[in-house]
Amino acid sequence: MTEPPSTGAPQYPPAVYAQAVPGDLTSAPPASLLRWFSCTAAAGIVIGVLWWLLAPGGAFYGSGEDPANWLPRDLVLGTLGLVAGVVVALFLLPQRRNPGSYTKVLAAVVGSAAGSVIAWQLGDLAGRLFGHAPAHPANASIAFSLRSPGVLALWPAICALLVFAVTLISLLRSGPSHEQ
Repeated sequence: MTEPPSTGAPQYPPAVYAQAVPGDLTSAPPASLLRWFSCTAAAGIVIGVLWWLLAPGGAFYGSGEDPANWLPRDLVLGTLGLVAGVVVALFLLPQRRNPGSYTKVLAAVVGSAAGSVIAWQLGDLAGRLFGHAPAHPANASIAFSLRSPGVLALWPAICALLVFAVTLISLLRSGPSHEQ
């Protein structure tokens, strides 16, 4: 291969010779994405059962007749979602350097959102099936239900924010890349 004669002035733009990266090395396989989505969504079953067991007015704590139980009940679901988001992020962090990691993060975050809804619906179902509601409730919040739907966003938000923050910090620590 012959090189063009040098004229003394640098070429703009400089010639770049690199091999293209095959597509299979830059994307995650669909089975992996389905696994990330389904595992995080299925964790909603565990979170829903734990919410029913641990929340006031649920299986073990409180009688369900106090109308002021709605805030602690929602906080229990929010805390469980927070813990679940941290756990999912801890499983995602080792994957962030692998090909297609952003699609795995997206699948896990969408699965976390689905898991939050599954946990909410399962807890409500358990409350209707196994809960004790008084004959003449003073308020609708006595029934085992979610009154603050914003807590459903905690699980996917914490997961996404933790992965983003750790990735950003690791990129800032590594400094600029000078590969040519």
